[in-house]
Amino acid sequence: MNQIPLKIFTSLVFAACSLNAMAQPKDGFPDKPITMVVPYPAGQAVDSLARMMGEGLTKYLGQPVIIDNKAGAGGTIGSKYLIRMPADGYTLSMNASGPLGIAPHLFKEANYDPRTDFTPIMLVAAVAQTLVVSAKSNIKSVADLIEAAKAKPNGLNFGSPGNGSTSHLTQEMFKQLAGIKMQHVPYKGGPAAVTDLLGGQIDVLFEAAPLVIPFINRGELRALAVSTAKPIDTLPGVRPIAAQGLEGFEAVGWMGIVGPAGMDPARVEVLSKALIQSIADPAIRTKLDSTGMLTIGGTPKEFASFINSEYAKWGAVIQKAGVKLE
Repeated sequence: MNQIPLKIFTSLVFAACSLNAMAQPKDGFPDKPITMVVPYPAGQAVDSLARMMGEGLTKYLGQPVIIDNKAGAGGTIGSKYLIRMPADGYTLSMNASGPLGIAPHLFKEANYDPRTDFTPIMLVAAVAQTLVVSAKSNIKSVADLIEAAKAKPNGLNFGSPGNGSTSHLTQEMFKQLAGIKMQHVPYKGGPAAVTDLLGGQIDVLFEAAPLVIPFINRGELRALAVSTAKPIDTLPGVRPIAAQGLEGFEAVGWMGIVGPAGMDPARVEVLSKALIQSIADPAIRTKLDSTGMLTIGGTPKEFASFINSEYAKWGAVIQKAGVKLE
């Protein structure tokens, strides 16, 4: 399993220091505004990240970045729009694990292949999934959860923000690796699932760390584990699932910048350098840190390899679990 390269950011900071204040353009690129397609509505995490990175690209490339939200169908509408655009570097997308790793396995109308229909530029950030229960629950560890689920197959209910969501599929992968059965209860969004977890209507939930951390800090939810390969700074005392008996477990929501397939490598290099400078920029870094996301970075080649591994991983989980969208 290809783990997210969380150590890359440190090396990128040093690399950024050696770059000029503005990435050196090839053949005059860019000499006009760049459009950043976001396949989700304004205000969501992917949109917020796009605006932060757009600010950096504007600063280091000297051209404005226009955010274009094209939401719908699990992110596939905006993704299909991107692949129809010229591969000249002037139309990019802040995309995510949903459209690039999950949705093509679930939506027949997606009709694209994330491994071949895009030009990967940078894996920018990730969000850890946190395994949580109510603070009133008798389940106090991953081992407790597995034991309770084995004692009563399908007797525990797990919630998710929606069928086919990263949260849902993370739980399915957990069930598969642990050899347990639990009943899925989909909601229309994470906040509704958290509300029912607090109220005792469901027993357990995987949800993005930034959403549940306030409830954990107030003592209303108990964090059993995080889904990253290593602990995260915002929950330093919470061990990864991989360290609690399910070796190799890793599942995160991630976001990265891609362009249409066939982009000129020289232009990809210009964009990559500007993004390296952006995530190392103190002002942008402060904004990134405030989101609770894990900043990653990395090269286009590393991002391409990561997309391939995520596409294969989630495809296998979906097939084994028999997940279907109505």
